[in-house]
Amino acid sequence: MHRRGTVLTSAEQAQIEALHVAGLSNRAIAAQLDRSHGCVSRYLRNPSAYHKQPNSGRPKLLTSNDSRRIRRLASNSTLSIAQMRAQLGLNVSKMTIWRSVRGNSNITREVMRKAPRLTPQHKEARLMFARNNMTTQWDKVL
Repeated sequence: MHRRGTVLTSAEQAQIEALHVAGLSNRAIAAQLDRSHGCVSRYLRNPSAYHKQPNSGRPKLLTSNDSRRIRRLASNSTLSIAQMRAQLGLNVSKMTIWRSVRGNSNITREVMRKAPRLTPQHKEARLMFARNNMTTQWDKVL
């Protein structure tokens, strides 16, 4: 079975050159090294230019460490995306951070439910409870 997509190692490149000098065909070299004959022929066509092309595509803005830091911070916090960006000191957009968080299926971000405000009656009841229980030995309570 031929492997596809992996780059030839320097040892494989040396073997290809040695076998080519020895007179083997490209297909025979490919069979011996368990590589495709196209890979062997492309290498032999121009060995000095093999795997020298620049990387294509847009480079990533977040490193894997950045993504891990974002997910760790988002996993158990009530911070907004903008607050996380500021805390981590990242120079990326909020959407980039949002995509990183959404990329992890274990983290779900939701809007917090609204809690009713404390009324003056609630505040008074809390104050009365505190005053009545100031001398309570709380370490003795289960």
